[in-house]
Amino acid sequence: MEDTVKEIEKFIDYLVQAGVHCRVDELESVYHRNMQVYMLDDSDQLTLADKSAFIDLFKHKRDAGELPLNSWTKIHHVAAKNNSALVIFSRKNNLAGQERKLRLGIDLVYEDGRWQVIREIIFLEPPYPS
Repeated sequence: MEDTVKEIEKFIDYLVQAGVHCRVDELESVYHRNMQVYMLDDSDQLTLADKSAFIDLFKHKRDAGELPLNSWTKIHHVAAKNNSALVIFSRKNNLAGQERKLRLGIDLVYEDGRWQVIREIIFLEPPYPS
């Protein structure tokens, strides 16, 4: 089990680096075809996205020259059982237009010989004061 946790932690680092540098081809491979993203901001606005829409967000940031994003990450918990896992972690980045801290719960599935993100639940904290 400890080896699986280490493997998942490495996967999260790979995922974060792919996002930080908007490497869309890598995101395509780590996001499951049925991935769903739920993003709740500090005003209780819920935004839903599928794989295609979420990848489009990174394409837009890449094409706008907004690279690299902040890579700060803190993993709080990893739980794995069979071919699924849950990772709870914090990030800091400009995902929604302003630098802020994010709290994430990510569900993973081990399919086609690799870990893939099947669901992301993202809680955006209020933006940092200017």
